[in-house]
Amino acid sequence: MRKGHTIFKAVSLTARIFLILLYFGAAAQVMAEIWGNRFLAVTILYLVVLEIFQALMEAGNISQRRILDLVYGQFFASLCTNVLFATLLWTISAQDAGSLFWEFLLLTFLESFTGILWAAFSFTLYLRKQTWKQALYVYGDREDWARTVKENNSRNGYFHITKAISYKEGISFIEKILPKYQALFLGVIPDKERNLLLKAGISKDRECYLVPEIADIYLQNSRVIRLHDKVLFSSGRGFLTREQEKVKRAEDILFALLLLIPALPLMALISLCIKAEDGGPVFYRQERVTQYGRSFPMLKFRSMVQEAEKEGPRLAAKHDARITRIGKILRNLHLDELPQLFNVLAGQMSMVGPRPERREFIEDYSRIIPEFRERLRVKGGLTGYAQIYGKYSTGPEDKLKYDLIYIYNYSLQLDIRLLFLTVRIFFQKENAQGVEDDIQSQKEQENKITE
Repeated sequence: MRKGHTIFKAVSLTARIFLILLYFGAAAQVMAEIWGNRFLAVTILYLVVLEIFQALMEAGNISQRRILDLVYGQFFASLCTNVLFATLLWTISAQDAGSLFWEFLLLTFLESFTGILWAAFSFTLYLRKQTWKQALYVYGDREDWARTVKENNSRNGYFHITKAISYKEGISFIEKILPKYQALFLGVIPDKERNLLLKAGISKDRECYLVPEIADIYLQNSRVIRLHDKVLFSSGRGFLTREQEKVKRAEDILFALLLLIPALPLMALISLCIKAEDGGPVFYRQERVTQYGRSFPMLKFRSMVQEAEKEGPRLAAKHDARITRIGKILRNLHLDELPQLFNVLAGQMSMVGPRPERREFIEDYSRIIPEFRERLRVKGGLTGYAQIYGKYSTGPEDKLKYDLIYIYNYSLQLDIRLLFLTVRIFFQKENAQGVEDDIQSQKEQENKITE
């Protein structure tokens, strides 16, 4: 088992080193033509910037990303690096702008193509490495275990579930069969049984995976302290300090202005298209709830017919007849959200944070999940942890967990990373699609939570 892991890391690292050398040669050639005898220093700086953008885009995180996420990461890391360097060199060198940008465009295609090949090669190798991990899945009363097995074995790159068993079979029996498996996957089971099985899995040197409870997220970023001879965990309250709020506000203004400058011509074109389709209003104002339960009018480009909610608010469906032709395009590309940059400048929203919800939905979900109101500890965001790592149809409890992970692990570095990762959402259809017409699976999840 360890041998397979070592071989995988060695082969992947060798391929990565080869790519860096290839990039160095290609970049050096471009820099030599533009920068003369200082090409070596500029090329090294170029590679450093490229690595930084790849880290921000998670372009090499093959153990946790889907293959498409790696493809997007490789492409946008190369694109950002080359746009940055082409612009900088254009402003300080005498090189013709056309030939300069052409050189960097070719470099972008070379890096993207080879980077995507590396991602596909390494990802395939990683999945093969994982096939030896046969997992025992212990499920609870409110889980659809058959569906979980099917979804995990078709999408999961961590382990393969070969046996599913209820925790009610007993700790002794589960511990007896555990040595047959290389991994232990614990679903939503009672705390007592979960703790005992987790200890058993670790003591038998098995890789352990578990579905976290909300209390686990509180402890995730705890500090280890001591009281006399006692070991204590110190957990934060989930609020930003005054200094953090000031830095976050400055970050919001800076990024909103940087995005508005190139977005204004596009927003003008979108406004004309909406007006031309049915002559109705361009913007749609919807009351949403942000920090401390304050209401504000969240702006969107109108993507539905006029008076679409005259019978009351309801979630958009996948094939919703209320959505206009222009609206379908805007929703698929998330362009209907662009006016919210004005909400950010006004201080009503942040660039990064939990998505602001309607008050009716907050009240409904809070009756089912009391911790749901904790999302209101920070300002609602234009993008967020749940939007990047979840889907539009992700259930409320899982979205809440993502949002709490963000709140309890907040940092400026995390905000910047999430802003860069937001780029790939524009090209992922699953993040733009509506909820299915009957949204039955979500209702089932909510009902199970109350049982």
